[in-house]
Amino acid sequence: MSAPATPGNDEAGVQYGSVDEYLSTWAAEDLSRQGVAALINGVLDAACLLSARIAAGSLEGDLAHLVGSNTDGDAQKAIDIASHELFVEILARAGAARVLSEEADAPVMLNGQHFAVAIDPIDGSGNVGLGTPVGTIFSIMPFCEAEDPFLTPGKRQAAAGYVSFGNTVDLGFSVGEGVLLATMHPQTGEFLIVKRQVQIPRDTSELAYNASNHRHLHPAMSLYLQDCLTGKEGTRGRDFNMRWLGSAVGELHRILIRGGVFFYAGDKRPGFENGRLRLVYEANPIAFLMEQAGGRATDGTTAILDKIPTSHHCRTPLVFGSATEVDVIASYLNSNPTSE
Repeated sequence: MSAPATPGNDEAGVQYGSVDEYLSTWAAEDLSRQGVAALINGVLDAACLLSARIAAGSLEGDLAHLVGSNTDGDAQKAIDIASHELFVEILARAGAARVLSEEADAPVMLNGQHFAVAIDPIDGSGNVGLGTPVGTIFSIMPFCEAEDPFLTPGKRQAAAGYVSFGNTVDLGFSVGEGVLLATMHPQTGEFLIVKRQVQIPRDTSELAYNASNHRHLHPAMSLYLQDCLTGKEGTRGRDFNMRWLGSAVGELHRILIRGGVFFYAGDKRPGFENGRLRLVYEANPIAFLMEQAGGRATDGTTAILDKIPTSHHCRTPLVFGSATEVDVIASYLNSNPTSE
């Protein structure tokens, strides 16, 4: 009996070579780029190992088991700590000078000389064990001893990217020459490029936000949502749809592919004045990728890449995605500046 055909096997699948080949060619043009290429490859090596552990789920232990909390009070799961240790170990070998991780209070001092990495090892860890996306997101900054690289504006980033662990393991990254998307081959672990020069549609009718927070929003943001929810009968003149994955990396990947807008605004609750997302290792890499792909990323009114971090783990409101809709949100906030 012959073997059954692979479902959906498309011999014309799109591939544009491997990420390793791309980085090798890019780095060969300028020797100063080799440090960036080595760090991106280090992230991918760690992501390959991490993807296997995530795919094993509870077969190898409870990844969602609570093991403590960080200094900001966020619960830490077993997968948070394990992924932090994995990335620090591999980035040390790849030549990082410093690593700032969401799971550590202070930057980890390493022996590299030229670049520092800010990373959220597992974004959306609340999704672990539920079959919904989790991800890794990272930023690579130039390093010198004279200043703290993690307290400089995001526009200084040398590169940024993410890995989304979903039904496929997907990579999006940029070295400042546009955004590339790649998918990890499930047999070889190699990341193969599937799209170059990603461009986000300027217009969208798709929103990503946590609707349970609607009642806490300031008036300008609440008015924006109300106008969207009234659809084609309202002032926006068209219907809107909603997505919410509980993972900023998952939302980022979807928006790079099909457009949309995501926001986590500051609101009226104590401790949420600046939203919940971290500027240095979440908002900054997202903003870098957005700008490279023709999108926008702001704190509602100010470009994320222009913001100067006040601390390693400081938070910021975040709006990102299709440029026109990000600008629309800014117009609502600017019309009522005391509300945000």
